[in-house]
Amino acid sequence: MPAFTFRLEGLDGRPADPPVLNAAVPDWKVGDEIFLGGRRTLRVVGMRAGVGDDDPVLVVDVDEPEPDTV
Repeated sequence: MPAFTFRLEGLDGRPADPPVLNAAVPDWKVGDEIFLGGRRTLRVVGMRAGVGDDDPVLVVDVDEPEPDTV
């Protein structure tokens, strides 16, 4: 199955964690969520097309889970 590669950037313009996403589909849109496993999620808040040979960029906001309180 072919993969599409996207660079991931945070709201501050720095690379997100992880900095790259390989996805089976190319049609991410604002509001989509990228589930990273566990309870970590990235929400797509913006997109930029790649320039030249650069991969397209998804600007993401990290949805960190609240720490468990016991």
